[in-house]
Amino acid sequence: MKTVIIGGSATGMGVAAKLKRLDHESEIIVIQDKEYVSLGACGIPYYVGHNFENPETLIARKIEKFEESGISVLSKTKVKNIDFDNKVISFENEKITYDNLVIAVGAKPIIPDIKNIDAKNIFTVNSKEDGIIIKNTITDSSKVLIIGSGLIGLEMVENIRHATKAKITIIEKADRVLKNLFDKEFTELVESEITKQDIKLCKENEIIEFIKDSNNKVCAAKTIKGEIIECDVVILSIGVLPNTHFLKDSKLELEKNGAIKINEYCETNIPNVYAGGDCCSSLSYLYKNTRTFYLATVANKQAKIIANNINENKSSKFVGALGTTIIRFFDLELARTGENRMFIEMNNIQTKEVLINDKDHTNYVSGQEDLWLRIIIDLKTKEIINAQMIGKNKSVLRIYGLVGLIWAKTKVDEALEQIDLPYSPPFSRTTDIIHIAISKLI
Repeated sequence: MKTVIIGGSATGMGVAAKLKRLDHESEIIVIQDKEYVSLGACGIPYYVGHNFENPETLIARKIEKFEESGISVLSKTKVKNIDFDNKVISFENEKITYDNLVIAVGAKPIIPDIKNIDAKNIFTVNSKEDGIIIKNTITDSSKVLIIGSGLIGLEMVENIRHATKAKITIIEKADRVLKNLFDKEFTELVESEITKQDIKLCKENEIIEFIKDSNNKVCAAKTIKGEIIECDVVILSIGVLPNTHFLKDSKLELEKNGAIKINEYCETNIPNVYAGGDCCSSLSYLYKNTRTFYLATVANKQAKIIANNINENKSSKFVGALGTTIIRFFDLELARTGENRMFIEMNNIQTKEVLINDKDHTNYVSGQEDLWLRIIIDLKTKEIINAQMIGKNKSVLRIYGLVGLIWAKTKVDEALEQIDLPYSPPFSRTTDIIHIAISKLI
């Protein structure tokens, strides 16, 4: 059996490794457009922030290690065409056949159509090379413009501030940061922290033109409001889209955003062709609606499912994801899980919710901080469908317990009000914030 995998990141290399463990005799070929595989892209901001100095730390496993186990890797190779009828993949001047095909090409950064976007020192945060050049470019005297205030944008802001004295400006098209993930009460606290860190935030604004100097280097940006922002480094963190442009005119069924449509077995509409990770659409766990989860956690799970199904013929199902997310922003920590506000409102789901502001532990142990929790339940099912937290000192790790309640589809009732949560003065109060929220919900 010959399996060809296009893409060498979390899903692709996860499939390759597990499939080889399941069947030592299987022939596995990975086609990767970069010279390396298994990049931990989530670590790029922390490399820029000098949390570690060797960029090779971003590589979880080198190509040589995969090849030692019998997995062939064609690096620096781009697929040009796939003939699904004849099971043939074309790249450069070569062609290879397959019995099973896995498409795991991930996502690509959104590059906006802005005048002079080809100027030097305008970067995305997507590859090891991106991390290296950004780290080597930004100095204490730099004027850095971050476009977008999602997770990656804010992680870059935090790490650049920790590593340098650079002047930082954030441009955000929406009316607040992290809008698709957190409600206003939470994002207001993040925006206060941005101000506290002497970082300029420009909301409800966007860049319409970059201004270049004689060396084709960016020196300023013009906003839609006519402002001129001086900058010598620009970081694009607007978001990502599935990296499926080469499949646009193929027989493969795609969503409107370019994501590959898959079923619960991670199969596409074409026999013996699978897809997983950032390039495909997946099920939401709660309502079985279709979403694209740009999360390494989802990619890793789907890799195992694909390998199992190739080896054992539909032995594993992907049951869905919650979009659980956690982020540190200076002293603040935020966590969330479940469907977002937009989905709830668009689908007219009748809900009940509570917002609690309490303390993370007892007042007689030093370091007590505010802790915020919002829980939203579906009135029809009495189940939690969204939880958001913001606090400090790792207090938001309570999200793990809430994820468990959501995953088990536990009813919010008097029995749950008595849930036996741990108590100790350095960690919590006798009546935890989760207890308070549940009591108010019932």
